Amino acid sequence: MDGLYGVVMGRPPTRRLLHGGFLMPSIGSTHRQATVLLQHFGLAPFRAILSPDDFAQAAREAGCSPQRQRALIPEVVAWLMMYVGLQTTSMTQGLAQAWGLVRAACPWLNERGVSEEAFCQARRQLTLGFWRKLWESLIHRLETRFPSALRWKGIWRLLALDGSDVNLPNAPALVRFFGKPGAVGGQARRPQAKLVALCSVFTGFCLAFKLLAKRFSEHAAVAHLIRRLRVHDLVLMDKGFFSLPHDPCDPPTRRRLSHAAAGVRGWLRA
Repeated sequence: MDGLYGVVMGRPPTRRLLHGGFLMPSIGSTHRQATVLLQHFGLAPFRAILSPDDFAQAAREAGCSPQRQRALIPEVVAWLMMYVGLQTTSMTQGLAQAWGLVRAACPWLNERGVSEEAFCQARRQLTLGFWRKLWESLIHRLETRFPSALRWKGIWRLLALDGSDVNLPNAPALVRFFGKPGAVGGQARRPQAKLVALCSVFTGFCLAFKLLAKRFSEHAAVAHLIRRLRVHDLVLMDKGFFSLPHDPCDPPTRRRLSHAAAGVRGWLRA
């Protein structure tokens, strides 16, 4: 919802410099503002950014379009998930509140609401590819609407790359995959993962991320995220990312990064 909030407000997110330890806390920092906006204006401003057609297209491209007519279409399920994710209350209470909000925008839904079981079954139908398509659509809209907000001196897209540990729900499948790493000789009470993100320094908007088990190093995530870089991207990262004998980049990528860094240094001296 962070990205949606920034675009919905009709102005670029606050221009603040974020780096290192200040980068990761910025992710999810607008939950309160997004909740207030939803409660006052409903889904209308958000649906102006992600329209019903966007959800339908993402579902088609991800291969999770409904095979028969039903109320819990991908758009409805996605909005329910996003609203419930903003709540700190129980699933039951959050789902009841979300149903009223979504029904106001989707009047074909019945008044009785939806059970947790039906909601969870519909949620499982939405693939990872579906969410990736929506995320890419949102990034495109932000860059189209606020191109100058992401750039330094009007040229460089200034980005930062950083990682942080996150706690996950205590679900058996997550425990099996991510484990419960803790102190030496012990275990954490919940499964934990490592979130490595590529964010805009000026806006805090997360452009790409990788969630991986803590048994893998952050270097493994960098190998994936670095593929998202473009010409005129300037990335800030801790020196530890490339302090190992073998960095995550293949030789051609290292050469491209070296040439880009040389070009930036020459441009700054000019």
